[in-house]
Amino acid sequence: MLTADSVSVKGRHDLLVSPTSLQVTRGEVHLVVADPQISRTALALALSGRMKPSTGTVSWGHADSLKTLRQHTALLDSPEVNEPESHMKVRDLIAEDLALLPGPIWKKPRNKKWTALHGFDDVAKDWADSLDPARRLELQLLLAAEDSRIELIVLDSPDRHDMQDDVWLDLLLEFAGSNRAFAIVAIVSNAPYEWDGPITYLGSNEYEEFESPEEATALISGEPLVEEPEEPQELEEPEEPENSEAPAELEEPDKTEVLSQESVQDELDLDVPETVEPKSAEQESTPAEHSDAVPTVAEDSDAKEKE
Repeated sequence: MLTADSVSVKGRHDLLVSPTSLQVTRGEVHLVVADPQISRTALALALSGRMKPSTGTVSWGHADSLKTLRQHTALLDSPEVNEPESHMKVRDLIAEDLALLPGPIWKKPRNKKWTALHGFDDVAKDWADSLDPARRLELQLLLAAEDSRIELIVLDSPDRHDMQDDVWLDLLLEFAGSNRAFAIVAIVSNAPYEWDGPITYLGSNEYEEFESPEEATALISGEPLVEEPEEPQELEEPEEPENSEAPAELEEPDKTEVLSQESVQDELDLDVPETVEPKSAEQESTPAEHSDAVPTVAEDSDAKEKE
């Protein structure tokens, strides 16, 4: 069982994941609704043991170490972390994932044999990003299942691809109900209307399941649920304030909207050397275009000297 207790993740600029708690058992598909994308990715990294949460704990079974959690968890299709790269062909993606399996090389499956066995030989020469989203998701699930240690699968935004909700839900339910009885967590932007399984919302700090799709819509939009009062109540005329003031100015946009447009790797301090390639010295020294960062005192001083 996966147990997340008051897990939060703080980014460089703001709190990306507010304290969230959930429990997922084997053979179960559990949806987590979170927004924006950077919050979904941060939560996926924390739940899969790829990043230590700022507060709270994540454990698999009775072991609370991140190493144990990582060994039994597969993180799939996380944007800017380990999603299939556009320059890779399907056969290259298969060869790379099979090569990363633990154990001696002579025990690992052969690429061509595995591809033909699972019915991907017809698209082996196609680019990975041109593959049908449903087949690409199935391919990633099958490759993750090749590691006999994997018991938990965490998917980052499977609903962002161009496929119907029932398609990816059916795939996840099929894998959860297999002989391996995977525990599956899918972190999504919106809960499918027809979903009646366990669900958790970002910031929910109690172990609970969601029951009504109407309540889901209200929770996502932040609007309170409207309930009819049991007895009619008389309306009271509001009292006029003594000192009327002009309406307050509009608040600045939420920082999370700005963070959603920033790079995940820039915002998060990722501890995933096997998936995130370090930037070269030239890339680190070159400032990003259209940066909104405020110049430091040293930079401002240099600019005045040049003038």
